[in-house]
Amino acid sequence: MNKQNLDKGILKRSCSNITRLAMYIIVLFSCTAKADLLLNGSTIYSDLGKDQFVAALYTETAQNKANIIQSMNSEKRMEVRMINNYSMRRWINLWMQSISINNGRETFSDSAEELIALMQAPKSAPKKGDILEYIFSPENGTSMRFNGTELISDLSGEVFGLLLRTWIGAIPPSTSFKEELLGNKRNNHSNNLLANITPNPERISLAESWIVPQQSAVDESEQVAAKEITKPSTESNKSTAKKDSSITGTPEIPTTEIADIIEPPNKEGTSAQDTDSQKPDLNSTASATIETESTDEAEEEIVDFNVAEALAQRDYTPLVVQQIYQHISYPSRAASKNQQGTVRIAVEIGRDGELKSLLTTQESKYSSLNKAAMKAVAKAAPFPTLPENIKSDSFELSIPITFRLQ
Repeated sequence: MNKQNLDKGILKRSCSNITRLAMYIIVLFSCTAKADLLLNGSTIYSDLGKDQFVAALYTETAQNKANIIQSMNSEKRMEVRMINNYSMRRWINLWMQSISINNGRETFSDSAEELIALMQAPKSAPKKGDILEYIFSPENGTSMRFNGTELISDLSGEVFGLLLRTWIGAIPPSTSFKEELLGNKRNNHSNNLLANITPNPERISLAESWIVPQQSAVDESEQVAAKEITKPSTESNKSTAKKDSSITGTPEIPTTEIADIIEPPNKEGTSAQDTDSQKPDLNSTASATIETESTDEAEEEIVDFNVAEALAQRDYTPLVVQQIYQHISYPSRAASKNQQGTVRIAVEIGRDGELKSLLTTQESKYSSLNKAAMKAVAKAAPFPTLPENIKSDSFELSIPITFRLQ
C-alpha cells in the first residue's frame, strides 16, 4: 500500500514538473516570438546627393497599408542604420520638421516634452555605422536604443506614432521611401545594408558609458550629502538649474491642418509663369550656405531646444510648406509623358521671411520636375516672419515636393 502511494506521489511530481516545463517552454517561445518582429520593409534616405541612412520598419505581422500599421496596438520598431555622419542640430531638425508637417498641433503639443527628451537622449550625433532603434510596446509605450543601449523608456505610445507618421504619413520623404517601407516595393540594396552595417565597438562602449555615469553621479551626490550633514552650514543651498519647458508666451500663429497640404496641386497642362527676375537666382552660390556638415566634425554641438521653440517650429513649418505647394505647377509636358517623382528642396529663410538660399538636395529623374520645384519655392517667397520663439537668425527647412498624377 505504501509502495503504491509512493509511486503515485512520484508520478504526481513528475507530471507537475512536466507541466511546469511545458509552461516554461510556452512562455519562452512566446517571448522569443514577441522579440522577433518581421521586417515589413526597408528603404534608403538620400540627401545632398548621398545615401544618408537605411530605414527599416518591423511589425508583428506584415502589412502594406499605412493606416493599418499606424492603428495596430502591437509591437513595432523603427530602425535607422547610419551610412553617413550627421551633426546633432541637423539630425534633430530632420525629425522635428518632418513631424511638424505630418502631425496636428494638438498631438504634437501633448507629446512635445517627451519628444524633445527622446531626441536629446543620445549624447552624440549619429555617426556612420550607428544603429538607432525606436520601439513601441503596448505595455511599455515608447523607448529608444542607441547601438544596443536603451537610453530612454516609458514614454507615451503617441511619441512612436509621431515618429512613424514621418515615414509613412501624408508627406513622407518620398513616395518610394514610403512604398518600400510598406513592402509594396522591394529594395534589395537597403536589405543588404541592413545586414552589413554594424556599429564600431568604440561607439557601442560610448553609448554604454552614457548610462553608467548616471549611477555614479547619484552615488557621489549621496556621499557629498552625507558629509554635509556632519558639519554645520552657514549658507543655504541655492539651486541654479532650470528646465525651460514652459509653453506660455508662444505666439499664436494661424495653423493649417496637414490634411490640407497632403499633395501639391496636379494641374495637368498648366504652365508656370516666369517671374524669376523678381526672385533669387536659382543657380546662385548663396545656396551653398545651406548646412552641409563635414564628416570629420570633431566637437559635438550642444543643441538648446525647448518646448516653446519646438511648438513655434511646428506652427511655422506647415505655413511655409503650404505657401510653396500653392505655387506648384505640374509641367504639361511631364504630365503628358506620365513623368512622376519627388524633389527635395533645402530652404533657408531669414527672420523677416526673405528667401536667403535654396538648394536641390534630392532630384527626380526628370529635369522639368526639378526645375518646377525650384521655381515653386522661389515664387512662394517671401514667407511669414519667424516667430519670436525661433531664436536663430534664420530657419532651415527640407521640403519634399512630390509630383504624382492622380
